[in-house]
Amino acid sequence: MVKRTKALFMAAAVSVLLTSGCQNKDQSGSSGTKIYYTAIESGDYYEGWANQLKEQAEANGSSFDAGYAENSVETQVAQVKGALKEGTDVFLCGLVSPDIAVEIKAAAGDVPVVFINNAPPEGQLAKDKYIYVASDEFMAGQYQAEYILEKFAAKDEINVVILKGPKDASGTIGRTEGLKQTLGASGKKINYVFEDNANWNEDIAKELTGMFLKTGRQADCVAANNDDMAIGAVSAFEEAGINTEPVLFLGVDASAGGCEAIAGGRMDFTVFQPMSAQIETAVKAAANLAEGKGTREMEGASEDGKYILLPFEKVDINNVAEYQ
Repeated sequence: MVKRTKALFMAAAVSVLLTSGCQNKDQSGSSGTKIYYTAIESGDYYEGWANQLKEQAEANGSSFDAGYAENSVETQVAQVKGALKEGTDVFLCGLVSPDIAVEIKAAAGDVPVVFINNAPPEGQLAKDKYIYVASDEFMAGQYQAEYILEKFAAKDEINVVILKGPKDASGTIGRTEGLKQTLGASGKKINYVFEDNANWNEDIAKELTGMFLKTGRQADCVAANNDDMAIGAVSAFEEAGINTEPVLFLGVDASAGGCEAIAGGRMDFTVFQPMSAQIETAVKAAANLAEGKGTREMEGASEDGKYILLPFEKVDINNVAEYQ
C-alpha cells in the first residue's frame, strides 16, 4: 500500500485530504516527472497496482502519489483537482465509471491522462493526450470460447453459464462480448442458461451459482470474467454435491488463486493478464506524455495514438506452472 507520512507531517496530510480528497498519499521526492494515480478503490488489488506503479515510477526517476476514490465520482474528481493544484505533470486514472471521463479530463485541465484499469469511451481518447493502456479485453473472452469449443468439439449444443464483473466495467463488456461472439460464430447451438453480474467477487459468484444450481438446469461450462468468480462457482458446485469433472470452469487473470485452482484440478482454464507489463508501459507512457513525446514507438501502441494494448496469454494445466 502507498503509505501516508506520519508524526510531524500528520497535520499537513490531514489538511490535504480534507481539501483535495486524496487518500493514502506519498511523495517520493524525485525531481523528475510528477505522476498522480487515482484508483477506483482501496483493497489488495488496486493497492497492489499502486505499489508497483510507484516502484516503476521511482525507478524511472519520477515522483508518485496515489489516492483511492472508493467508487465515488465526487472523490475521484476532487482528487484530480487537488493533485492538479499541487503541480502534477500527468495522471494515471482508473475510472470509477467510464461515464465520468469527461469530468476527469476537465478536472485535469491541460494535463495529460493515461487511463488504466477501466476504459473510457473511445470518443474520449485523443492521440498522445488521453490514452488507454491495458490488454484487449475481447481477446480474453475469445480465448475462453476457443478453449470451450476445443474441449466440446464433439458437441452440437453447449450450455453456458456466464459470471460477469460490474455492469459498466470495460473488462466485463469486452470479455463477455469476446466470449459470446466467438461461441456464436462456431455454428453450434449455444444456450446461455444463466448470466449475472458477480462484480469480480468470489462470494457473490458462489451465491449466484448456488441459486442457478437449484433450478436443476445443466451447465457444460462456467465462463467467469475473472478467476475469483470462477473459483466461487466451483465452490458452489462442490457444496451442492454436484460432480465438477464434466464441467469446464474458466476465469481470467491467472491470479495466484486461479493458477492454484488449475494446478489442483478445480479450474480448467484462465487467461494471463500481463499486469507488470501494463504497469511498466503505463508509467513509461505517462512520462512520455508529460514530456510532450508520443507513444507510437511503444510496443502495443495503436496507429491512432489512443491505445497501448498488450497481449493476453492462455493458461491451462499444460503450462500453469510457468505462471505460479
